Amino acid sequence: MANRRQPVPQRAQQRVYRQSQIRYAPGAGGESEISCCVKYSVFSFNVIFFLLGFGLLLFGVWAQIEKDTFVNLLSKASKLYLDPTWPLLIVGFLTFTIGFSGCVGSLRENTSFLTFYSTLLGLLLIAEISAGVFAYACRDQLDNYIRNLLNDVVVGYRDDPDLQLLIDSMQETWMCCGINGADDWDRNTYFSIEAREVASPEAGGVPFSCCINSSKLEFKNYFCGHGVRLKPESHMAAHLAAQRVMAHTSPIYTEGCLPKLQLWLNNNMLLVAVSMVIIAIIQVLGICFAQNLKSDILAQRAKWYYTH
Repeated sequence: MANRRQPVPQRAQQRVYRQSQIRYAPGAGGESEISCCVKYSVFSFNVIFFLLGFGLLLFGVWAQIEKDTFVNLLSKASKLYLDPTWPLLIVGFLTFTIGFSGCVGSLRENTSFLTFYSTLLGLLLIAEISAGVFAYACRDQLDNYIRNLLNDVVVGYRDDPDLQLLIDSMQETWMCCGINGADDWDRNTYFSIEAREVASPEAGGVPFSCCINSSKLEFKNYFCGHGVRLKPESHMAAHLAAQRVMAHTSPIYTEGCLPKLQLWLNNNMLLVAVSMVIIAIIQVLGICFAQNLKSDILAQRAKWYYTH
């Protein structure tokens, strides 16, 4: 009787039978490995980018719909680089994607989204550094490219309302006119001196934003730049020239916007460099926090697997 084998409890039999099976049990493993501080820091940080990107995206789409650009996209495909809303759409979409993946990855503890978020930030950081190195190494070619781009901007001034608003704001803010000077507006069909042949009132003129103190006027004078570059050959041009002589001043800004931009960059090079470093640090911190959170999630999942 003493040597009789005792019956094995049913639970123990199940434990022996399932000894080689691995089961998933959320909540097991005691104290959580995931830091709430890191988790909600990543989430809060990316909510800002999510909302900012969503706002830029909505504004860009609204601007395109207002201009019916989506309908005429093929006809304007060669001049898309002159449309200021397309960079807005690209930046908005990229910011929205980064913020969305960071929010979902941190809040839902999804390692796939966190990996995508870190990869996207890493690629963006590499692209920024490469662009900075390229801009410094090829600064002469970049200067020529910017000049050609700005010349195209002057030519397309009336072709896009957003581009027109951007140029007017730039000229009023920097108190400049044209790229290198007021005569650059002769490249534009509407302000060309040759437009006198079709009796255009804007012939030989400049946009109103070139007029001195135009931004300080409560009611803007949109005709102040008409004919200011015309030589006193006609009666109207002679009359305008006589008025300028009596005023002992030019009615428009004579400096170009590109020299003022270059001067601003030279005077604020330290500010630009510090801003770029801060942006890079923010991206590196985002990658580090996301990878730290991902490691915590994997460590917690490892504690969820146990043997019966």
